[in-house]
Amino acid sequence: APPATGAAPATGAAPATGAAPAAGLIDRGTYFFRACGTPRAASVPVGRAAPQPGASSPPPPRSAGGPPPPGPADHVCSVFPPGIALVALPFFAPFVLAGAAPTDLALILRVGHLVAALVEAAATLVLWSILRCFAGARWAFALALLYVLGTSVRTVASQALWQHAGVHLALALALAQVLRPGPLVAWRALLAGLVLGAGTTVRQTLVLVIPALLREHPRRVIAGVALGVVPLLAYDLAAFGTPFEQGYGSKPFDIASIPAALAGLLVSPSRGLFVYEPWSLAGVAALVLAWRRPGDVIAGRLRWLSLSALVTLLLYASYAEWWGGRVFGPRFLDDLAPLLVAALAWGIGQGLLGTALHRIAFAVAAAWSLLLFQAAAFVYDQRWDTEPLNVNLSPQRLWDWSDPQWLAVLRDVPSHGGRVVGAVLLTALVVAALARVERISSRS
Repeated sequence: APPATGAAPATGAAPATGAAPAAGLIDRGTYFFRACGTPRAASVPVGRAAPQPGASSPPPPRSAGGPPPPGPADHVCSVFPPGIALVALPFFAPFVLAGAAPTDLALILRVGHLVAALVEAAATLVLWSILRCFAGARWAFALALLYVLGTSVRTVASQALWQHAGVHLALALALAQVLRPGPLVAWRALLAGLVLGAGTTVRQTLVLVIPALLREHPRRVIAGVALGVVPLLAYDLAAFGTPFEQGYGSKPFDIASIPAALAGLLVSPSRGLFVYEPWSLAGVAALVLAWRRPGDVIAGRLRWLSLSALVTLLLYASYAEWWGGRVFGPRFLDDLAPLLVAALAWGIGQGLLGTALHRIAFAVAAAWSLLLFQAAAFVYDQRWDTEPLNVNLSPQRLWDWSDPQWLAVLRDVPSHGGRVVGAVLLTALVVAALARVERISSRS
């Protein structure tokens, strides 16, 4: 099941009549829609969804700091950047041209799921090529599987048309250009800037990675970024009247909240990165190791990338909704998963897991993550996030060690017996096929 019905891409809106949406059509009052273009209706107070005539209950509150919902006669745009929608356009176009309604919720979810999965597959292949440069075939295979099966990639990024799949692909492509021995070739610097600039049209936080690439060929990097970011600026100008208006609205950020939110992002029982992905501590250790290898070219680039990762972490820690909504695990910080896995591969090549004890500890940590995320991929349905308290309204629930989110998911596994067994067998079959292909490739 998709981790969130709100994960669907905003590809259209219900008829602008003010009527409640027909069954199976996406509701223009949901939080990821906003008015754009020239306003043509009375405004609705910020923080409330537009009322639907005949609705049996008041609409839920919108995301904190987000723009007001569209009026009944307004043109509707997504609050999200257009990048992932541009990637999905070729997949949706045949259905729409064949007569399907662009507001068909089932179509949006199913095709969006397919697109997200394909984008994540591409990101994984690119990342795999990086890992093999540092850690050898077996470690590269294991880490690529850990990236897919031991992070939010399977439970969130590939489940629906969120922005995360596009972020992972752009970051992996940029890392593939810069994490190479020797001087950075000028055209690779241009390409790295281009993919990160284009990545900002998917999620603007990728701009924080750009400064890490400016040590070598800064003009080429900046030129690539400038070319890549043009679609975002053009879209914002057309939709909102200015190239610098972002669809999210005035999201609340508070520097004073950083210490508590940092703890939540890293160690809270229901969102903490080190709780769901304790193996990522090895990735952090690899980034620390990079600071102790002053003469290593790759270490120098990883040092600057680690600073970008730290700034990204602090940005999310200052955000009022640091927990990332009703989802499974640390979805915000998993935007950095390709960097952590690539750094870990480099660290392994430097002897980071050189002792048997370290390898055993890493294997246990990885097994824990694989257990949690596979269980969530099979049975997670958001009940814990909404019952008895909605975590978006009562985030203190995220600190409840007596009933963490992951434990609720594990308790649900036995009740889905046949489905879980079938999913496990299919997953094992795919992994076995990939392992065979890798063995054949390694021998040749």
